Amino acid sequence: MALSEQQLRTPPASQNEPGITLIIPIYNAYACLPQLMSSVRALCPAPDQVILVEDASTDARVRPWLTDYIRQQQCDWTILLQPHNRGFVHSVNQAMRSTHDHCLLLNQDTICEHRLLAKLRTALQRVTNVATITPFSNNAEIVSIPHMCRNNPLPEAIELMATACDLAGEPDYPELPTAVGFCMLITRAAIQAIGYFDAQRYGHGYGEENDFSSAARVLGMRNLLCDNAFVAHIGNQSFADLNMQPNREALDKVLARYPDYLQRVQQFIADDPLRDRRDAIINHYQQLLAGKS
Repeated sequence: MALSEQQLRTPPASQNEPGITLIIPIYNAYACLPQLMSSVRALCPAPDQVILVEDASTDARVRPWLTDYIRQQQCDWTILLQPHNRGFVHSVNQAMRSTHDHCLLLNQDTICEHRLLAKLRTALQRVTNVATITPFSNNAEIVSIPHMCRNNPLPEAIELMATACDLAGEPDYPELPTAVGFCMLITRAAIQAIGYFDAQRYGHGYGEENDFSSAARVLGMRNLLCDNAFVAHIGNQSFADLNMQPNREALDKVLARYPDYLQRVQQFIADDPLRDRRDAIINHYQQLLAGKS
């Protein structure tokens, strides 16, 4: 549901808010790296930190490409080189433990709009008691556009899609039943209240963000959509190399702790509270594309 005016706040005058550390776990998916890294370097403002976790890719091209890229572009980034494959959850937890900032987890097969961090920061300033924030995407389950719960094609022009998100009106920051892990900001307050992802339970991945979001909800914290932000997502590139797919086992682990989780998600899908916003975004996007041609 959208937040009421009483739940929004004026951006604080002080600048004591934690920074944003961008964390990117990397495993194979070599072809995705150039576009991802270019979009990260174009972020304005830049993240306070960037941490890459290279999780012992079997593709021998990945690690030297990363180290060469950082050196050639003179990026002030941290790269953690795992001695053996530890999996998504372990890698992300390791990076989150190394910072006191908010943590923006970004999949390797994504492409960011350049104003992403500014929009996320505004959401953090305007809404109280936030646990997670997720942007719109073409391929992100309940926050997919133009069609929810579909793997929509990559937009022809990602920055135009981001502009269309702005033109659709002031953001409402509606609450979601769960964050979506392709691009997920986790606040420092949520980490302090909940801890890190459950690596023992969720191993290489799938289910950890749903578990975390549900824990936040139990504590009265909010999982928000940043409904004026867009991140393109190719989808399932790294996990494809491990022959992994979302499965019933991961869902059962979430349901064992939070029996109402599936019902809440299904109700959200049935109600489709984001329909009007999606339609407005796509209408503006089509107009922008027509004006460009």
